[in-house]
Amino acid sequence: MLALIVQVTGVEADNRAASLTLSCIKALKVFASFDATSVTEEEIQPPPNDYAQRPPGLPAPHSNNGHVGLNLSYTINLNLPATADQAVFNAIFRSLKEHLLSGNE
Repeated sequence: MLALIVQVTGVEADNRAASLTLSCIKALKVFASFDATSVTEEEIQPPPNDYAQRPPGLPAPHSNNGHVGLNLSYTINLNLPATADQAVFNAIFRSLKEHLLSGNE
């Protein structure tokens, strides 16, 4: 089983994360029921469509024609050069504005 974890994750065989993953799988296996019958679609209850009962602080999902949207975000870390020349910083931030904040693809 460890060999499969190593193959899928691409880590070394002596990697601590791989051995901990194996330990976790073995611990969860104790609680698993492998002889249970499969669940039919009728037995699966869909989540309630009542957004008024969502936990406090959870934003309302965006909706477009009844479909829930997906929002993505990203973080950019800049390592700025050590310089006293303001033109260098102006060029960097102008380029960021033109290419990332313009909305043009």
